[in-house]
Amino acid sequence: MISKKTIQKILSSSCIENVIGDFVELKKSGINYRGLSPFSNEKTPSLVVSPTKKIWKDFSSGKGGNIITFLMEHEHFTYVESLRYLAKRYGINIDQKFLNRIDHKKYEKLYSIQDYAKHFFINQLSFTKEGKENGLNYLIQKRGLHMKIIQKFELGYAPIYWSSFTDHALKKGFKIWDIKKSGLSIVKKYNHFDCFRKRVMFPIHHSISGRVIGFGGRNIDSISSTTKYINSSESEIFQKSKILYGLFQTKKNIIKEDLCYLVEGYTDVISLYQSGIKNVVSSSGISLTVDQILLIKKFTKNIILFYDGDRSGIKASLRGINMILEQTMNLRILFISNGEDPDSISKKYSISQLKDFLSKNSYNFISFKQKIYEKFHQDDPIKKSFFVLNILNSISKISHVIQKELYLQEASKVLRIRQEVLMDELEKINKKKKLRTISTVQEHKTFFYEKKDDFPFLEEELIRLILNYGSKIITKYNRTVKEEILHVFKAYKLRSFLKDNQEIFDQIFSQKEKTFKFLDNRKNQKSYSLSKWDKKGIQVPSKEDHIDQYVIDILLKYKYLYISKLIKKEIQHHKTTKNNDRKYFLKRIMYLTNIKNKLSKKLHRYV
Repeated sequence: MISKKTIQKILSSSCIENVIGDFVELKKSGINYRGLSPFSNEKTPSLVVSPTKKIWKDFSSGKGGNIITFLMEHEHFTYVESLRYLAKRYGINIDQKFLNRIDHKKYEKLYSIQDYAKHFFINQLSFTKEGKENGLNYLIQKRGLHMKIIQKFELGYAPIYWSSFTDHALKKGFKIWDIKKSGLSIVKKYNHFDCFRKRVMFPIHHSISGRVIGFGGRNIDSISSTTKYINSSESEIFQKSKILYGLFQTKKNIIKEDLCYLVEGYTDVISLYQSGIKNVVSSSGISLTVDQILLIKKFTKNIILFYDGDRSGIKASLRGINMILEQTMNLRILFISNGEDPDSISKKYSISQLKDFLSKNSYNFISFKQKIYEKFHQDDPIKKSFFVLNILNSISKISHVIQKELYLQEASKVLRIRQEVLMDELEKINKKKKLRTISTVQEHKTFFYEKKDDFPFLEEELIRLILNYGSKIITKYNRTVKEEILHVFKAYKLRSFLKDNQEIFDQIFSQKEKTFKFLDNRKNQKSYSLSKWDKKGIQVPSKEDHIDQYVIDILLKYKYLYISKLIKKEIQHHKTTKNNDRKYFLKRIMYLTNIKNKLSKKLHRYV
C-alpha cells in the first residue's frame, strides 16, 4: 500500500474543483461551484463542489464524498488507482516499492516505445507527403472523418519503407529487442523490419490510464492482397482478449448513458462517435471474449450488439449472445437486414434519425433469432425444432428467475408454442447441463488429486490448451502457451507414445491451418467452465483463472511420466538384449533418474 505520508501529500496538493472540473463543467456559485450531475440526465445543476471543505455532493443521485470518492464513482478507479491518478496529475512521486507491478521498469520500456510509436505515426500522417497523400486522404476522403476526430483518437500512418519506424526508434536510443518485444518490429538474424507498413494506425489505449498498449493497422492499398486489418502481437502489456478499443475515450459516455454499443471494428467506433453515438466500444476485430464482456460490465450492465449485417456479422452476434447472458448482462441486438455496417449507417442518418433507427431496430435475443430464422430458413418443422432448442439453450444461461420466466413467456408468444412445452424442454436442458458439470468436476478432481499414469488424457489436455489458449502469454517464461509446450517438447526430445496424438502435435507445431478441422473430427472437446458449479458450493480450481500455473503443472506431470516410462523401457531393453554395455546402461539410468527426481521435487512428490 501507499504510505500515509504520501497519501496526505497527494490529498493536500489536490484541488477538488479542478479535478472534478476535468469531467464536469463547473460554474462559480458563491464560495462553491455548481454543475450538472454526471450520474443522471438533468437540466438543472444539482452537483455542488466545496473547495474549502474539499467535498462534493450530487443531490440528484445522492452520491457525495471527497476527491477520491469522485474518481472511484465517476471513473470506476480503485482507491489506489485514484491516488496514482492524482499523484501523476500533481507531479508527486510514489515510492517505487509501492507501485503496481504494471509500472515496473521492464514494462516502462514497453510503454515508452508505444508512446514514441504513437507520436511517430501521428507525425507521419500530418506532416509528411506520403502520410498526407495516403493516410490522411483515406481517413478524410474515403472514411469521411473530421480532423478533430482524427486527433481525438490519435490516428496515425505507418510509412511504406521496410524499416522506417524501427530505424527511427533505434536512433532514439531504444534497443532492438525491446522494440521487437513491443510487437512493432520483426527481427530475423541481422535484419529487422516494421510490422506495420503503408497502414493507417489506430492506437489502442489502456482503459484506465490512457497509455498506449498496442496498435491496429488498416491496409489502405486496394491492389494489395495483404490482410485488411492487423493488430500488434501480444506482449506483457497488450493482450487482445482483455481490451476494448475506444473504451478510454468513451467510458464516461457509457456510464452517463448506462448503455454500451459493442461493434466489431475500429472505424465503426470512430464513425459512430463522430455521428453522436459516443457510448461505443469495439472488440478490435477478434471474437468476443468473457474478459471483454466483464470489462464492459464494470461500467454498465446494458449492452447492444451492433455488428455488421452480413453473414459473418450475424454469426458473430449469435456467438456472443450466450456469453453475454451468462454474465448477467441485459442484452439487445441490432438487426440490419440489408448487409450494412455501423460505419455506413452512421453516415446515412442525422443524429436524431440515427438514434431513432437504433431504437427501432434493436431486439431481444429471441426476436433477433426469430428474424434470422425467417430470413435464412423456410418454415421447416425439423429446422424449427433446432431453432426452438437454440432459443431455450440461451434462456438456460439466464440466472435471474423472473427474467427467465419472462423470456419463456416471450418465446411462447414468438414461437407459438405452449409455455408448458417449452418449460419441459428447458428442464431437460438444465438436467443435461447439470450432469455434464458433475462429470467435469469429477474429471477435474481426478486430474488434480489422483496420481494416474494417463498419457492419453495429458496429451489431449496439452492439445486443448494449445487450441484454446495458444496465444496467451505465460508471464514467467515470456512465451505463449503454444511456444512453451513446443519448447518443452524440443528440450526434452518428447514424442507422443500414441501415434494419433503425435500426428496432431506435428500438425500444430508446423502451424498448418487444417489442424483445427483435423482435431474437431478426432477429439472430443471438453469444457472446464465451472463458475456456475462454484455457486452451488463446490469449489474447484479454474484453469481460466490460473492458466499459467496450469500449463506448467501439466507439462511437469507429462515430463515426469515420460521420463518414468523411458526408465522402464531402458530396463526392459537391457534385460532382453544380449551383450549390452552395462556401464552405459547404468550411466543412462542414473541420468534419467536424476531428471525424474528433479521433476518430482517440482511436483512436491517424495522419492
